[in-house]
Amino acid sequence: MPFGEWYGALICALRAFIRLRSIRSAFVKRRRNGGNRFIATQGKEPELFPTRLVAAVLGGIVALVLVGVGAPSATAAPAAPQRAAVQTIYYDSTRAAELAPQVDEAVEIWNTRVTSVKLVKGPGGITVTTAQNGSAPGTASCLGCTRGQIYFYRNQIQQSGAAPLRVIVHEFGHILSLPHPPDIGNCDKVMAGGRCQNAIPSADEVAAVQRFWARGWRPAKPGPNPADEREVLGAPALVTR
Repeated sequence: MPFGEWYGALICALRAFIRLRSIRSAFVKRRRNGGNRFIATQGKEPELFPTRLVAAVLGGIVALVLVGVGAPSATAAPAAPQRAAVQTIYYDSTRAAELAPQVDEAVEIWNTRVTSVKLVKGPGGITVTTAQNGSAPGTASCLGCTRGQIYFYRNQIQQSGAAPLRVIVHEFGHILSLPHPPDIGNCDKVMAGGRCQNAIPSADEVAAVQRFWARGWRPAKPGPNPADEREVLGAPALVTR
């Protein structure tokens, strides 16, 4: 019971005590039968009966108040924190030609590992295009963006020595905010490029994407220039995977 409630109950009890004392005085005067002797009622002295009644009532009220003070008051459960909205990035692979199935596979790799952002097939977001020749195996127009372009070039993917799926996961990693790490050629990291087969992002890469989109939307940055992509994706592998 809150302090204000038991304090109010105690005041009411004291008022009841004072009122019953007044009733007792009137009762005694009416029942007086000369001198200092009182008429007994049901074997009890009428002078004592009202006093015991008052004590019993007051004691009961005080006991209830003390029990209420000791018991924890019911409070509403705290509201559950609201989950941050998941950012949706649409991608259009209708121009990805024979790489379209691997584009969907790369998207699934990211979607099964991060929860703050989801890649969803549809127009109006990231346009994926496959061409024959270009300046790098793949390029992404921006870092941490919801609208942009990804280009893949068949001949350059083949020349790089990297698995096509790794190249695709790498370029989507740029879209999801990831830059190149310092240890270029580390096959354990998809963003490190290299002539590697591994297409699964490392735990650190997944955590970085998760943190970026959990903080809400931020302005996108330009993607790596094609020369950097060519150098990174064609770098010798530091770890063979």
